Amino acid sequence: MFEKILHRVTYILFAIIVWLAATPARSNDLYINQSGDNFTLNVTQDGRNNRISKKEDTVSSTANKATFIGKNQTLTVSQTGNNNFLGLYKHTYGSDTQTAGTMDATQTGNDNIMRLDNHGDNNNFYAKQDTTGAEMDLQIDGDGNTVDGRQLCHAGYSCNKDTMDMWVIGDDNDVKLGQGYKISSTGNFDYDSTEFGGHDIYLDIDGDGNDVILSQRSNNNTSDHYMNIDINSDNNTVHAMQQHNNDKSLTLTINNDDNNVSINQQKSGGTQTGTITLTGTYGTDLDLTMGTNNTTGPGTYSLYQNCQTVGGCSVSVTQN
Repeated sequence: MFEKILHRVTYILFAIIVWLAATPARSNDLYINQSGDNFTLNVTQDGRNNRISKKEDTVSSTANKATFIGKNQTLTVSQTGNNNFLGLYKHTYGSDTQTAGTMDATQTGNDNIMRLDNHGDNNNFYAKQDTTGAEMDLQIDGDGNTVDGRQLCHAGYSCNKDTMDMWVIGDDNDVKLGQGYKISSTGNFDYDSTEFGGHDIYLDIDGDGNDVILSQRSNNNTSDHYMNIDINSDNNTVHAMQQHNNDKSLTLTINNDDNNVSINQQKSGGTQTGTITLTGTYGTDLDLTMGTNNTTGPGTYSLYQNCQTVGGCSVSVTQN
Protein backbone atom coordinates (compact mmCIF):
# COMPACT_ATOMS: atom_id res chain seq x y z
CA MET A 1 0.00 0.00 0.00
CA PHE A 2 2.78 2.41 1.00
CA GLU A 3 4.64 1.62 -2.23
CA LYS A 4 1.51 2.45 -4.30
CA ILE A 5 1.09 5.81 -2.50
CA LEU A 6 4.79 6.61 -2.96
CA HIS A 7 4.57 5.71 -6.63
CA ARG A 8 1.49 7.94 -7.08
CA VAL A 9 3.15 10.89 -5.28
CA THR A 10 6.28 10.43 -7.39
CA TYR A 11 4.16 10.45 -10.55
CA ILE A 12 2.34 13.63 -9.47
CA LEU A 13 5.62 15.41 -8.67
CA PHE A 14 7.02 14.35 -12.05
CA ALA A 15 3.90 15.69 -13.80
CA ILE A 16 4.22 19.03 -11.98
CA ILE A 17 7.90 19.33 -12.96
CA VAL A 18 7.05 18.60 -16.62
CA TRP A 19 4.24 21.19 -16.53
CA LEU A 20 6.51 23.86 -15.06
CA ALA A 21 9.18 23.14 -17.66
CA ALA A 22 6.61 23.48 -20.45
CA THR A 23 5.13 26.74 -19.12
CA PRO A 24 6.83 29.88 -20.50
CA ALA A 25 8.12 32.13 -17.73
CA ARG A 26 7.57 35.89 -17.69
CA SER A 27 10.09 36.96 -15.11
CA ASN A 28 10.44 40.28 -13.25
CA ASP A 29 7.24 42.09 -14.40
CA LEU A 30 6.32 45.10 -12.26
CA TYR A 31 2.94 46.86 -12.42
CA ILE A 32 2.59 50.23 -10.63
CA ASN A 33 -0.20 52.74 -9.99
CA GLN A 34 1.00 55.07 -7.22
CA SER A 35 -0.32 58.24 -5.56
CA GLY A 36 1.33 60.40 -2.89
CA ASP A 37 4.00 63.06 -2.30
CA ASN A 38 7.70 62.55 -1.43
CA PHE A 39 7.77 59.08 -2.99
CA THR A 40 11.06 57.33 -3.88
CA LEU A 41 11.28 54.31 -6.19
CA ASN A 42 14.44 52.32 -6.97
CA VAL A 43 14.10 49.33 -9.30
CA THR A 44 16.76 47.10 -10.88
CA GLN A 45 15.70 44.39 -13.33
CA ASP A 46 18.63 42.23 -14.37
CA GLY A 47 17.94 39.82 -17.22
CA ARG A 48 14.98 37.94 -18.75
CA ASN A 49 11.71 39.49 -19.87
CA ASN A 50 11.76 42.72 -17.81
CA ARG A 51 8.76 45.12 -17.87
CA ILE A 52 7.51 48.05 -15.87
CA SER A 53 4.02 49.30 -16.71
CA LYS A 54 0.61 50.02 -15.21
CA LYS A 55 -0.77 46.61 -16.04
CA GLU A 56 0.13 43.59 -18.11
CA ASP A 57 -0.21 43.86 -21.88
CA THR A 58 0.15 41.19 -24.50
CA VAL A 59 2.06 43.59 -26.76
CA SER A 60 5.24 45.01 -25.27
CA SER A 61 5.15 48.25 -27.26
CA THR A 62 1.78 49.50 -25.94
CA ALA A 63 1.98 52.83 -24.14
CA ASN A 64 0.42 51.60 -20.87
CA LYS A 65 2.80 53.39 -18.55
CA ALA A 66 3.16 52.94 -14.78
CA THR A 67 1.43 55.96 -13.20
CA PHE A 68 2.75 58.24 -10.46
CA ILE A 69 0.76 61.12 -8.92
CA GLY A 70 2.34 63.47 -6.37
CA LYS A 71 5.01 66.09 -5.72
CA ASN A 72 8.72 65.60 -5.09
CA GLN A 73 8.89 62.07 -6.46
CA THR A 74 12.18 60.38 -7.35
CA LEU A 75 12.01 57.42 -9.76
CA THR A 76 15.20 55.48 -10.58
CA VAL A 77 14.88 52.44 -12.85
CA SER A 78 17.47 50.19 -14.51
CA GLN A 79 16.84 47.27 -16.90
CA THR A 80 19.78 45.16 -18.05
CA GLY A 81 19.53 42.42 -20.66
CA ASN A 82 16.75 40.61 -22.55
CA ASN A 83 13.35 41.88 -23.68
CA ASN A 84 12.96 45.07 -21.58
CA PHE A 85 10.03 47.59 -21.85
CA LEU A 86 9.73 50.55 -19.56
CA GLY A 87 6.81 52.94 -19.24
CA LEU A 88 6.68 55.73 -16.62
CA TYR A 89 3.96 58.41 -16.43
CA LYS A 90 4.26 61.27 -13.93
CA HIS A 91 0.73 62.54 -13.87
CA THR A 92 -0.93 65.81 -12.85
CA TYR A 93 -4.24 65.20 -11.11
CA GLY A 94 -6.52 68.20 -10.62
CA SER A 95 -4.61 70.92 -8.77
CA ASP A 96 -1.92 68.44 -7.68
CA THR A 97 0.87 69.26 -10.17
CA GLN A 98 4.14 67.36 -10.44
CA THR A 99 6.97 69.58 -9.19
CA ALA A 100 10.64 69.15 -8.27
CA GLY A 101 10.69 65.46 -9.18
CA THR A 102 13.29 63.28 -10.89
CA MET A 103 12.82 60.44 -13.38
CA ASP A 104 16.02 58.49 -14.18
CA ALA A 105 15.75 55.46 -16.50
CA THR A 106 18.41 53.22 -18.08
CA GLN A 107 18.08 50.24 -20.45
CA THR A 108 21.21 48.26 -21.33
CA GLY A 109 21.13 45.55 -23.99
CA ASN A 110 18.47 43.63 -25.95
CA ASP A 111 15.06 44.68 -27.21
CA ASN A 112 14.47 47.89 -25.19
CA ILE A 113 11.49 50.34 -25.80
CA MET A 114 11.21 53.21 -23.33
CA ARG A 115 8.24 55.53 -22.89
CA LEU A 116 8.58 58.38 -20.38
CA ASP A 117 5.83 60.97 -19.92
CA ASN A 118 6.21 63.91 -17.53
CA HIS A 119 3.36 66.29 -16.67
CA GLY A 120 4.34 69.16 -14.39
CA ASP A 121 6.92 71.86 -13.76
CA ASN A 122 10.60 72.04 -12.73
CA ASN A 123 11.21 68.31 -13.02
CA ASN A 124 14.33 66.50 -14.22
CA PHE A 125 14.36 63.44 -16.37
CA TYR A 126 17.21 61.36 -17.70
CA ALA A 127 16.76 58.56 -20.23
CA LYS A 128 19.51 56.31 -21.56
CA GLN A 129 19.51 53.29 -23.86
CA ASP A 130 22.76 51.42 -24.35
CA THR A 131 21.17 49.35 -26.74
CA THR A 132 20.13 46.69 -29.05
CA GLY A 133 16.56 47.21 -30.32
CA ALA A 134 16.05 50.68 -28.78
CA GLU A 135 13.08 53.04 -29.45
CA MET A 136 12.49 55.92 -27.07
CA ASP A 137 9.38 58.12 -26.72
CA LEU A 138 9.73 61.13 -24.40
CA GLN A 139 7.11 63.76 -23.57
CA ILE A 140 7.13 66.76 -21.27
CA ASP A 141 3.96 68.72 -20.62
CA GLY A 142 4.90 71.63 -18.36
CA ASP A 143 7.42 74.37 -17.76
CA GLY A 144 11.02 74.60 -16.59
CA ASN A 145 11.83 70.92 -17.00
CA THR A 146 15.25 69.40 -17.83
CA VAL A 147 15.48 66.45 -20.25
CA ASP A 148 18.60 64.43 -21.09
CA GLY A 149 17.94 61.59 -23.57
CA ARG A 150 20.72 59.35 -24.93
CA GLN A 151 20.96 56.35 -27.25
CA LEU A 152 24.13 54.61 -28.32
CA CYS A 153 25.11 51.26 -29.82
CA HIS A 154 28.42 49.76 -28.77
CA ALA A 155 30.46 47.79 -31.27
CA GLY A 156 29.64 44.12 -30.79
CA TYR A 157 25.90 44.70 -30.65
CA SER A 158 23.91 44.29 -33.86
CA CYS A 159 21.92 47.51 -33.51
CA ASN A 160 20.98 49.97 -36.29
CA LYS A 161 17.49 50.76 -34.94
CA ASP A 162 17.57 53.67 -32.51
CA THR A 163 14.59 56.02 -33.14
CA MET A 164 13.81 58.79 -30.68
CA ASP A 165 10.54 60.75 -30.50
CA MET A 166 10.31 63.88 -28.32
CA TRP A 167 7.29 66.09 -27.61
CA VAL A 168 7.73 69.35 -25.70
CA ILE A 169 4.50 71.04 -24.57
CA GLY A 170 5.33 73.99 -22.35
CA ASP A 171 7.77 76.83 -21.80
CA ASP A 172 11.41 77.28 -20.75
CA ASN A 173 12.39 73.61 -20.93
CA ASP A 174 16.02 72.52 -21.38
CA VAL A 175 16.27 69.50 -23.71
CA LYS A 176 19.29 67.49 -24.88
CA LEU A 177 18.94 64.46 -27.16
CA GLY A 178 21.80 62.36 -28.53
CA GLN A 179 22.18 59.31 -30.77
CA GLY A 180 25.76 58.15 -30.97
CA TYR A 181 26.38 61.48 -29.27
CA LYS A 182 28.40 64.62 -29.75
CA ILE A 183 25.89 67.35 -28.56
CA SER A 184 28.24 70.29 -27.70
CA SER A 185 27.32 74.02 -27.87
CA THR A 186 27.64 73.63 -25.02
CA GLY A 187 25.93 70.54 -23.65
CA ASN A 188 29.00 68.26 -23.79
CA PHE A 189 28.28 64.44 -24.04
CA ASP A 190 30.80 63.47 -26.78
CA TYR A 191 31.32 59.61 -27.34
CA ASP A 192 31.90 57.92 -30.61
CA SER A 193 34.08 54.92 -30.78
CA THR A 194 32.37 52.92 -33.52
CA GLU A 195 28.65 53.59 -33.45
CA PHE A 196 26.17 51.29 -35.25
CA GLY A 197 22.87 52.86 -34.27
CA GLY A 198 20.21 53.72 -36.85
CA HIS A 199 19.64 57.41 -36.26
CA ASP A 200 16.12 58.88 -36.48
CA ILE A 201 14.92 61.78 -34.31
CA TYR A 202 11.46 63.35 -34.38
CA LEU A 203 11.01 66.53 -32.29
CA ASP A 204 7.80 68.53 -31.84
CA ILE A 205 7.78 71.75 -29.77
CA ASP A 206 4.61 73.57 -28.71
CA GLY A 207 5.80 76.15 -26.19
CA ASP A 208 7.99 79.22 -25.86
CA GLY A 209 11.56 79.83 -24.75
CA ASN A 210 12.77 76.23 -24.93
CA ASP A 211 16.45 75.41 -25.38
CA VAL A 212 17.04 72.25 -27.45
CA ILE A 213 20.23 70.48 -28.56
CA LEU A 214 20.08 67.42 -30.85
CA SER A 215 22.95 65.27 -32.11
CA GLN A 216 23.44 62.29 -34.42
CA ARG A 217 26.89 60.82 -34.92
CA SER A 218 28.15 57.49 -36.27
CA ASN A 219 31.71 56.53 -37.08
CA ASN A 220 30.81 53.68 -39.47
CA ASN A 221 29.55 53.05 -43.01
CA THR A 222 26.12 51.54 -42.26
CA SER A 223 24.01 54.17 -40.46
CA ASP A 224 22.29 57.16 -42.07
CA HIS A 225 20.99 60.13 -40.07
CA TYR A 226 17.52 61.69 -40.21
CA MET A 227 15.93 64.50 -38.17
CA ASN A 228 12.44 65.96 -38.35
CA ILE A 229 11.95 69.12 -36.26
CA ASP A 230 8.57 70.88 -35.99
CA ILE A 231 8.32 74.10 -33.92
CA ASN A 232 4.98 75.82 -33.40
CA SER A 233 5.91 78.51 -30.89
CA ASP A 234 8.19 81.50 -30.21
CA ASN A 235 11.67 82.30 -28.91
CA ASN A 236 13.09 78.79 -28.98
CA THR A 237 16.79 78.03 -29.48
CA VAL A 238 17.63 74.86 -31.43
CA HIS A 239 21.10 73.47 -32.17
CA ALA A 240 20.99 70.40 -34.46
CA MET A 241 24.09 68.43 -35.43
CA GLN A 242 24.54 65.46 -37.82
CA GLN A 243 28.11 64.24 -38.12
CA HIS A 244 30.44 61.54 -39.38
CA ASN A 245 29.71 58.87 -41.99
CA ASN A 246 26.85 58.23 -44.40
CA ASP A 247 23.89 60.33 -45.55
CA LYS A 248 22.43 63.10 -43.44
CA SER A 249 18.98 64.59 -44.01
CA LEU A 250 16.93 67.07 -42.01
CA THR A 251 13.44 68.51 -42.26
CA LEU A 252 12.81 71.68 -40.24
CA THR A 253 9.48 73.52 -40.00
CA ILE A 254 9.02 76.64 -37.85
CA ASN A 255 5.58 78.27 -37.83
CA ASN A 256 6.15 81.08 -35.31
CA ASP A 257 8.43 83.96 -34.42
CA ASP A 258 11.88 84.88 -33.15
CA ASN A 259 13.41 81.41 -33.02
CA ASN A 260 17.17 80.88 -33.30
CA VAL A 261 18.27 77.76 -35.21
CA SER A 262 21.74 76.37 -35.91
CA ILE A 263 22.16 73.30 -38.14
CA ASN A 264 25.46 71.52 -38.73
CA GLN A 265 25.74 68.62 -41.23
CA GLN A 266 29.37 67.65 -41.58
CA LYS A 267 32.23 65.16 -41.70
CA SER A 268 33.28 62.35 -44.01
CA GLY A 269 31.15 60.35 -46.39
CA GLY A 270 27.58 60.57 -47.60
CA THR A 271 25.42 63.48 -48.71
CA GLN A 272 23.75 66.29 -46.78
CA THR A 273 20.22 67.48 -47.52
CA GLY A 274 17.96 69.98 -45.74
CA THR A 275 14.32 70.95 -46.26
CA ILE A 276 13.61 74.11 -44.28
CA THR A 277 10.37 76.09 -43.91
CA LEU A 278 10.37 79.30 -41.82
CA THR A 279 7.14 81.26 -41.34
CA GLY A 280 5.73 83.66 -38.74
CA THR A 281 5.27 87.40 -38.57
CA TYR A 282 8.80 87.99 -37.31
CA GLY A 283 11.94 86.28 -38.45
CA THR A 284 13.91 83.26 -37.36
CA ASP A 285 17.69 83.46 -37.40
CA LEU A 286 19.07 80.45 -39.28
CA ASP A 287 22.70 79.32 -39.45
CA LEU A 288 23.19 76.29 -41.74
CA THR A 289 26.55 74.58 -42.30
CA MET A 290 26.89 71.63 -44.71
CA GLY A 291 29.82 69.56 -45.95
CA THR A 292 33.61 69.68 -45.27
CA ASN A 293 36.15 66.96 -44.61
CA ASN A 294 36.14 64.37 -47.43
CA THR A 295 32.48 64.59 -48.43
CA THR A 296 31.38 63.36 -51.85
CA GLY A 297 30.15 66.84 -52.70
CA PRO A 298 28.45 69.91 -51.26
CA GLY A 299 25.12 69.50 -49.54
CA THR A 300 21.78 70.53 -51.04
CA TYR A 301 18.96 72.38 -49.32
CA SER A 302 15.64 74.04 -50.01
CA LEU A 303 14.52 77.08 -48.00
CA TYR A 304 11.16 78.80 -47.78
CA GLN A 305 11.06 81.85 -45.54
CA ASN A 306 8.28 84.32 -44.80
CA CYS A 307 9.93 87.38 -43.22
CA GLN A 308 7.98 90.53 -42.29
CA THR A 309 10.65 92.00 -40.03
CA VAL A 310 11.70 95.54 -40.86
CA GLY A 311 15.30 95.34 -42.06
CA GLY A 312 14.99 91.65 -42.99
CA CYS A 313 15.80 88.33 -41.34
CA SER A 314 19.15 86.64 -40.80
CA VAL A 315 20.06 83.56 -42.85
CA SER A 316 23.60 82.20 -43.05
CA VAL A 317 24.47 79.18 -45.23
CA THR A 318 27.94 77.65 -45.59
CA GLN A 319 28.60 74.79 -48.06
CA ASN A 320 32.02 73.32 -48.71
